[in-house]
Amino acid sequence: MLKPKQHSNIELALARENATSAKASYITGIQRFSANANHAHQIQQDCLAIEEPLQLSLQWFCQRRQQYQQRPLSLTMRTPGDDVALALGFLQSQNIIESLSDVQDIRFAPGATTKQPYDYNHLELELARHVQFDWAALERNFASYSSCGLCGASSLKALALRQPAELDISEGWLAESLIYQLPSLLQEQQALFKQSGAVHGAGVWANGQYLSIAEDIGRHNALDKVLGQLLLTPKQLARSVLVLSGRVSFELMQKALVAKLPVVVAVGAPSSLALSVAKQFNITLIGFTKNSQFNVYHAPWRISKEGGSLYES
Repeated sequence: MLKPKQHSNIELALARENATSAKASYITGIQRFSANANHAHQIQQDCLAIEEPLQLSLQWFCQRRQQYQQRPLSLTMRTPGDDVALALGFLQSQNIIESLSDVQDIRFAPGATTKQPYDYNHLELELARHVQFDWAALERNFASYSSCGLCGASSLKALALRQPAELDISEGWLAESLIYQLPSLLQEQQALFKQSGAVHGAGVWANGQYLSIAEDIGRHNALDKVLGQLLLTPKQLARSVLVLSGRVSFELMQKALVAKLPVVVAVGAPSSLALSVAKQFNITLIGFTKNSQFNVYHAPWRISKEGGSLYES
């Protein structure tokens, strides 16, 4: 039987993550050989985004057994940085938690040596005692409700059962002129992408600004980091826009739905299952967004331009 540990709070975990001893997001001084048909070959210095594993372990109080349980929850390849936010966003997107009050503690696992007191590739997450958690149900959801898509129909059915639609359905609040600008405004704040060109970006726009922006080697990790940041600093999201630097998959749409984000704007194309989610839950889905055009795949009635509605309901 596991006992509750004496451990750091979430603020301390964030402080440790931001300390100089925490892991970097990129490495410099990489030597590369560049070939160009019109110029002489050159040897140049480059910067690469770091890709490393992050282990998440979950501890919770089992009401049936009246004792604490702990198991490995997930292993993901990610770019170090905002790992606490990533973990929180992952817990939310899997419907394990709804708010920060459902988390008792987050801590980095002990390191292997005294010189490395913490393992920055392993986070231990403890749920608050009031959280009703069923590990067996979570394992079933991972099998039938994953982005790998064992079955599109069953994935959509599971999503509908787990996530009742509670999205803002107001019409004509998203300006057409803003949509053109959102990807470039996101990219302006993607420092790691500018250095490496190797990471995806995600951001949530509301009230005339980006409330949260994150980058990661994995597009799903970037979104989890964004959602986790919003949990750490709660803000009103009823009329908000999720902006993605690449394509839109089922997994990203289900995360948007769990976070109650009614609009998704992407630089790339949506998948067929992403469109199915948009139609089932009335999410405005926009793809191929550039500074002078975009494609609307569903729910155009949220979009307007000066002088009235851009589309008929």
